Amino acid sequence: MRAWTFTILRNAYLTEMRRNRFRGEYDEAQAERILVAPAEQEGPMHLADVSRALMALSAERREALLLVGAGGFSYEEAAEVCGCALGTIKSRVARGRAQLSAMIEGGRLPGREEAAQDIIAQLERIRPTEE
Repeated sequence: MRAWTFTILRNAYLTEMRRNRFRGEYDEAQAERILVAPAEQEGPMHLADVSRALMALSAERREALLLVGAGGFSYEEAAEVCGCALGTIKSRVARGRAQLSAMIEGGRLPGREEAAQDIIAQLERIRPTEE
């Protein structure tokens, strides 16, 4: 009987040790952060707000912001692309960020129709006239 009990306990111990190889440390706070997902439905709305606010900026500020912020260009590279001085690009980016932030935080976003009309008006100004 003693040998049989010893064999059962030994096998149970080895089985438990094998299972423990695949178990990790359980941190409740970490599990909370991993298992809880934020609501996804607000992301597209915020992106649309930023897009509309960008379209309301002047063409120069929008170009500078997109080159430096979204494009990953350095200020020097952006100045070269825009054909202006380094200080001008820095100024445009800073003022564009401030204006964008004020529009979004202040709730002064233009409607979609206004943004589309603004883009069309800007295109009309830069399109060469046919004679």
